[in-house]
Amino acid sequence: MRKTAFPLPCLAGLLLVSALFFPRQAEARYYYSWEKKPEKTFHIKAKIRRWQAATSAQVNSSRLTPSSWWVNGATDISIGRGGNYKTMDAPLYLFSAEAQPFRGVFLDFETGDNRFSQGKYFENDWLHAPGYNLTMLDGSVWSRPQRRDYARKFMETAGSARQYSAALYVNVYETDGLSQDEEFELAHSLDLFLGYSWYETRVRFSNGSNLIENAVFPPTAAAGPMPGLDSRSRMAWYGWRGGFRERVHLGKNFSAEGKFGFGPALKFRGETYWNLDAALADPGVRTAATGHLVEGSASVSYKFWEQFEFEAGWMAWAYKAASGRETLYYADGTAWEGEIESAKSSRKGFFFGLSWKY
Repeated sequence: MRKTAFPLPCLAGLLLVSALFFPRQAEARYYYSWEKKPEKTFHIKAKIRRWQAATSAQVNSSRLTPSSWWVNGATDISIGRGGNYKTMDAPLYLFSAEAQPFRGVFLDFETGDNRFSQGKYFENDWLHAPGYNLTMLDGSVWSRPQRRDYARKFMETAGSARQYSAALYVNVYETDGLSQDEEFELAHSLDLFLGYSWYETRVRFSNGSNLIENAVFPPTAAAGPMPGLDSRSRMAWYGWRGGFRERVHLGKNFSAEGKFGFGPALKFRGETYWNLDAALADPGVRTAATGHLVEGSASVSYKFWEQFEFEAGWMAWAYKAASGRETLYYADGTAWEGEIESAKSSRKGFFFGLSWKY
């Protein structure tokens, strides 16, 4: 009896079907940190970075005027002020140290500061009385003014910024990677963190100018330079925040990292002393608000020699408060309270730096 040879095309087809529907299990290994302790990749990590930070801030406030100011005795006429800090830009140097006392547990501390100059500050004072026709001191009538400016100022600024933060990271997910060959390995990890941050900016005002003048409400200084201006302001943001950090090892020498944090109830405090306003105390303007902070960063690292890495990326944080209180304190001991309508600030830019691990 003649033997029938198995056709080669059929054999190739079976091999193809087997490869498609019964693949060999990949070598990737993944686990949660409570299932298996991750590898302890370092004991301590030190890092220095240069952050080309672009910084800005805005504070808008309003307050009801006394009824005695108006002939009709109105109690719902308000005045307000908008302060806009721009181009407080300068390199901010960050120093950080991260320790791993236990597998998958990391303690991180970071501090940084800078000095800036050539900043700009714009201020406008406005009157809001949409339901009234107001007769001013010079006899003119303002018909239903809605946030109508009666004064505007411009000043140059210089100052400094500092920040401190501390955080506890806990690894919750880890993968050993999918080994493709001896030269490439992909590994991924996810950490959750809880921490505390404190940011501060101090500003000095000089070379100011009154941009508009009026003799209606209330009379303002003449337009032009503000001789003798030497005022100062301090702003601080602080509170708890939490988030996650994700790291991916792209090979033997390359890695990428992303970080996101959120602070739902960070405090904002501000103090300003105007040296040309003798009626105000020192400090004469004090603000307090509560808002939220969002921060994030993304970077790529290259290990160029043993435990040393070069890092470059982008980083930012932004703060916003929808309400708060602003109080004017006078030299005679009296005070006038108003409200913060909005307070915003941000710091963002590219960075690069070096790190060392042991």
